[in-house]
Amino acid sequence: MQAARVIGNATATVKHPSLDGWRLVALQPVDINNEADGFPFLAIDSLGAGNGEMVFFTSDGKTIRGMVGRNDCPIRYAVQGIIDNQTTI
Repeated sequence: MQAARVIGNATATVKHPSLDGWRLVALQPVDINNEADGFPFLAIDSLGAGNGEMVFFTSDGKTIRGMVGRNDCPIRYAVQGIIDNQTTI
């Protein structure tokens, strides 16, 4: 799993049937200093992460196929959790 920042969402008028009902978000992967690390990409998101939120994601195909419930899903990335930015004292 890696960290990324949500930088937007995508609306598709036509998409693969396995993605029906799934929200698509644009993610910018980040490094340990929260600086951009690579190119942005699309991921499915069942958690409702908002713009600017930090998330962690997976590219594990088996996990994603299990989430979607189909073996022919073409998506490569999925949001797995939202990172809480609370500070502790």
